[in-house]
Amino acid sequence: MKSGIKTSIYKKLLLPMLVLVAILIFGFFGFIYIEGFTPIESLYMLVITFATIGYGEVHTLTDDGRIFVIFLIITGFTLGFYMLGKFSEFVIDGELSKLIKLKKMNKSLKELHNHYIVCGYGKTGRKVVEDLLAKNKKVVLIESNMERNEKIKDLYNENLIHIIGDATNDDVLLSAGVLRASNLIAVLTTDAENLFVTLSAKDFNKNIIVITRVEETNSTAKFKKAGADHIISPIEIASERIVSIATSGSDFFSFMEFAESKEQLHEYTFGMVQIAQGSDLIGKTYREANIPQRTHLVVIGYYSLLDELQVNPKAENKIELGDKLLVFGLEQQINDLKVIAKN
Repeated sequence: MKSGIKTSIYKKLLLPMLVLVAILIFGFFGFIYIEGFTPIESLYMLVITFATIGYGEVHTLTDDGRIFVIFLIITGFTLGFYMLGKFSEFVIDGELSKLIKLKKMNKSLKELHNHYIVCGYGKTGRKVVEDLLAKNKKVVLIESNMERNEKIKDLYNENLIHIIGDATNDDVLLSAGVLRASNLIAVLTTDAENLFVTLSAKDFNKNIIVITRVEETNSTAKFKKAGADHIISPIEIASERIVSIATSGSDFFSFMEFAESKEQLHEYTFGMVQIAQGSDLIGKTYREANIPQRTHLVVIGYYSLLDELQVNPKAENKIELGDKLLVFGLEQQINDLKVIAKN
């Protein structure tokens, strides 16, 4: 066991160990003073007394010597049982297993690359974690609420690393491996906390993709300035769906629910692909781009730099630099489109 476990054990047993050393020193000099033993004889008597070996005495003890030995045996055994109890308490209470688990977690954290960091374990955070784990993604969860942390402790498998701490603390983000992570998802309680995490994450790692939730729609501009790559507003999503359902017989969200409910479509997923400088898609119409034939993907809609989500783009609509295409298909097919969107 490494230093962390040893240090914790020492803290538990430090006082009784000091008392034991004091008793041994007291016993060593006590035999010399009371019985007139030489240092070697005194050490010998001390060892056989505490070891309960039962060898003969160096010399016949006086009454004072016998009383002194009785005192040593009682104090020694009392202290020994106390130390045994403390160590058992350390093991039984689970502190030892917690320290071993912490050591294993720290080792796993150092080896993590391109993982997902989820900040917050409320209703949204819990669903995000569950979905990421279902896709066998490596996840580091940061949560500061102690009541939630108790519930999280034994919930997940080895793909989840659980850090107890405040995600707005830079040291906590660094311990979660923000420098090596591919994505950070901020779903903390307030916009201020999510904004702070976004700023810190982008400051540490310019390439990390930050997905954050906003409660107040007027905070969106601040998150964009902070560098958030994707800003999710539950209010806007809900209002868009209500309007979509109210103005049409069927809507995009109903299609999503249908797709998720069909077992044969479980390997399929939604993806967002941004058109980068140099892509041969720029300036082409969706008919000319021929994306379904080239990648076997279904183009659900797109975000332009100026507009909100446009569902079911028309064949004559042009693809522009910076557009984000919302597509549906296999993960490999989405990756193929990402290559086309960059080159």
